[in-house]
Amino acid sequence: MDMKVEGESVVLSGAVDGSECTALDAILSQAMIRTVVLTNSGGGNARAGYCVGDLIRERGLSTVIRGRCASSCSRMWLGGVERTLEGPNSRVGLHGNYGSNGALLADAPQRLRTWIPQRAPNVDRALMEQWVNLPSNDGMMYFYNDKAELCESRACTPLSGRTARNAGLSTR
Repeated sequence: MDMKVEGESVVLSGAVDGSECTALDAILSQAMIRTVVLTNSGGGNARAGYCVGDLIRERGLSTVIRGRCASSCSRMWLGGVERTLEGPNSRVGLHGNYGSNGALLADAPQRLRTWIPQRAPNVDRALMEQWVNLPSNDGMMYFYNDKAELCESRACTPLSGRTARNAGLSTR
């Protein structure tokens, strides 16, 4: 991911390649950062997503999504002690962890069942069960400020009445 300090924020954008935890730790040791802004990321390296999410939580930082933040990027966002989506089109995309063949890893659902509620204690557990068990990496559950949808094979179905806030994901 590209990382850029802007005042008391650091903006992370692009694909998650695995170097993010070390790079963000270095930035946090040199600059007074209060907020991590995540933008235009479809995810990537799962380990890095968990690591950055843990680092953000350890440092007591807030997270904001501008645009799309999906897959391993969502783990980073969930690390925030306060989590927001900026504007009507920003969204967080959640699904399980997948192998190089695109299939769900056997241990992924249990790891997510443990990890996510530690960061988002009010998460809707029934929705979480749906997204952590999506069978392939072409599925994603997206949450916005005013809606949510389940997308599989490029077809999306609204999740009636659901939003990032009432699903227990965003804090504001």
